[in-house]
Amino acid sequence: MNRITYIDHILYKAAAEGNIDPFKNCETCLDQLLTPDENTILHVYLRNQTREPESTDFVDKILEMCPPLVFQANKKGETLLHLAARYGHSNVVKVLIDRAKALPADPESGVTEAKRMLRMTNVERDTALHEAARSRGSQVVEILTAEDPEFSYSANVHGEPPLYIAVLRGGKEIDEILGNCISVDYGGPNGGTALHAASSGGHHGTARKILDCYPSAAYIADTKRKRTALHIAAIHGNVNAVKEIVSRCPASCELVDDKGWNALHYAVASQTRNVLEECLQIPELARLKTEKDDKGNTPFHLIAALAHKQKQWRRVLDEHRDEFDSDIFGLNKRKLRVDDLLFINFAELKKEIFESVEDVARGPFGNLTIRVRGQNEEEDKEEEEALSKARESHLVVAALIATVTFAAAFTLPGGYKSDRGTAILTKKAAFIVFIISDAMSMVLSIFVVFIHFLMAMIQGFKLDKNKEMYEVTSLKLFMLATLLTMIGMGTMIIAFLTGTYAVLEPSLGLAISACLIDLSFFFLVCLAFRIIYRDVKDMV
Repeated sequence: MNRITYIDHILYKAAAEGNIDPFKNCETCLDQLLTPDENTILHVYLRNQTREPESTDFVDKILEMCPPLVFQANKKGETLLHLAARYGHSNVVKVLIDRAKALPADPESGVTEAKRMLRMTNVERDTALHEAARSRGSQVVEILTAEDPEFSYSANVHGEPPLYIAVLRGGKEIDEILGNCISVDYGGPNGGTALHAASSGGHHGTARKILDCYPSAAYIADTKRKRTALHIAAIHGNVNAVKEIVSRCPASCELVDDKGWNALHYAVASQTRNVLEECLQIPELARLKTEKDDKGNTPFHLIAALAHKQKQWRRVLDEHRDEFDSDIFGLNKRKLRVDDLLFINFAELKKEIFESVEDVARGPFGNLTIRVRGQNEEEDKEEEEALSKARESHLVVAALIATVTFAAAFTLPGGYKSDRGTAILTKKAAFIVFIISDAMSMVLSIFVVFIHFLMAMIQGFKLDKNKEMYEVTSLKLFMLATLLTMIGMGTMIIAFLTGTYAVLEPSLGLAISACLIDLSFFFLVCLAFRIIYRDVKDMV
């Protein structure tokens, strides 16, 4: 058994930096020079390269000194190819493959050493292609799939084949896998498929490509809830994906989940009237509106129950009034018609339907968080209080901007001419920009105050019959007020900057210094948004 020598800090630093010199006269065999996780010096090197190395000299020279390192794995079963694929180091991937190609093939299986390396898996049964698909390394994916196109890369321990991972990430790797691989595993976790993932993420273009290659994916349901990709697309409101699936596999509309819900039930469960209306424009789905689930409820029974808390559904019912009158929806197993659920308060049954709508949003392939507004009054109240506090902050900021810009308009930079009372710097370009930007900031801030006044006024219409209208209108006005407040801040900074420059122009160095300090505001704003975007992206 070979003796393992833990790498010391000097050699570790040299490996991380790609410094070959300390290893030229190393007395220890390089494949025995390891970290506690059994990472070799090349593992250390690749893990410390934040960008793709411009040169592969370090990798080449180390492999010349110790060829077995090309296949050596750490404790997690990760080879150098796994790490190079994970970090998108396409040039290193090529070097490793070329090194393996130079070795003789297995005489029994006939499999080349390069293909054997590509097919090696870590402890989670991820190949290098899994890693590349996960890290959105399209160039690496292209190299790997071109080298071994006939191999069907199977799922890892989480049930994820490379295609499924690529679809979740939504990158160009999908095209490389579908275009280069002869045998593709279209499966996914919990008995689902890559088409489930595409439908969940709204990638209708990907859904079309998968259906072109593997149309039977539309008929596969997950093992837990028996939901097809069509169900997933409908509840996520991905109408384009719905259209792709229905147009290529119309018979998939007949499939139901473990509750007997069809795709139109799921369109209702999306809690979006527009999604349902668009689905009803598709003839194959429109025919499902009279189909009943295991409890005898059609999609319109669900709509009638939801209409008591969400007034958007009342408009749908009004548009289909003729169908109610002809009684095409029939009775459910409790002998209730759609009209019964609409006009009579069957509290227990409606609660049951509410819970069913929320329940279908849970599970694999999306884990949607759908809450029926109005059912949880405490959460609704908390949302309203949060909006109210945000409005108060907006008003303070808007009022402050209005006050400052108003004062600046009458305390002009450079002062006034004593004989006429007009501004001294009127003809200077910087002063003109100051006046315009100050006026813009003033108008925007006053308009924001007006918007919040308008929101307070329409709050008086917040009755049950107008609650949805109030919520939607308030949100739109609040977003508009946020945008205008931010623009107002920017124009106020510009006014201060140009006003300062106008009076300090004789001292040009001081004027430019002040302007640069003022402009740092926009840099700080961009920095703040970048931090927010990064944190939100990490959470998602």
